[in-house]
Amino acid sequence: MTLQEAISITDEMKPNMMSPMLKYKYLTDIEQLIHDEIVLKHEHPAALDGKPVYTEDSDPTTELVVPDPYSQLYVDWLITKIDRQNQEDARFNIDMMHFNQAYQTMSEWWTRTHMPLQNNRELKI
Repeated sequence: MTLQEAISITDEMKPNMMSPMLKYKYLTDIEQLIHDEIVLKHEHPAALDGKPVYTEDSDPTTELVVPDPYSQLYVDWLITKIDRQNQEDARFNIDMMHFNQAYQTMSEWWTRTHMPLQNNRELKI
């Protein structure tokens, strides 16, 4: 999924007044969370070493880290942020549950398909 696809699908599923700047910020937030919690703890291509940062000046065709079919989590994340902005607490709780399930499923897939990094600590006596 690309940056633009994540934003377009979100806007289609949940019409909103959130600025594109905030959507890019929230996509940066979730990408950095995935980067720190999952990617850096497993073997990964060198291209994923740096923390992603997205702005309105970013190339809209930039591919996000998580591939299909797990990429729905980006849309779920943006929807939770829209719910929060709109103070829709009941919707927020339900949508956060959907996001958490999508994140967990993606995390489990990543762990199955990427070798965890080994901590080679020496025992000092």
